[in-house]
Amino acid sequence: MFVTLMLCIMTIAASAQLKTVDVKADLRGDFGLGAGVTFGLLEKLDLAPRFNYYFAGEGANLFTIDADVHYNFDVADKFKVYPIAGLVYLHATDFNKIGVNLGVGGQYQITDKFGAFVEAKYQWVDGWDDTYFSLGVNIGI
Repeated sequence: MFVTLMLCIMTIAASAQLKTVDVKADLRGDFGLGAGVTFGLLEKLDLAPRFNYYFAGEGANLFTIDADVHYNFDVADKFKVYPIAGLVYLHATDFNKIGVNLGVGGQYQITDKFGAFVEAKYQWVDGWDDTYFSLGVNIGI
């Protein structure tokens, strides 16, 4: 299932334009760091696959791989908001499942190549629901 998900993401990404490289911090019950990219699929539609590692405590091994879609609404000069919908693969020490991401985000374009973003997401995974906030920066390609 995981390999199929990754092949689907790579197929879509191959026909899309790479827009940014993203780095973020995830704030929830534990702390996480994430990295990913954003591809432009259509004029207002982006694909944002990301890898997130969580520092969940001693001996814990927790990471997620997200494949989210953003639909961008320009609300002011250099500022956009976007709903988030996507899939998530969650790996915990003895727990591997696929779920759904739903949320909202906002981005401020500081310069032509540098932006900052904030996101709030609800992750629904059978047996592991969670809500969290992300703060990040991106660099345009």
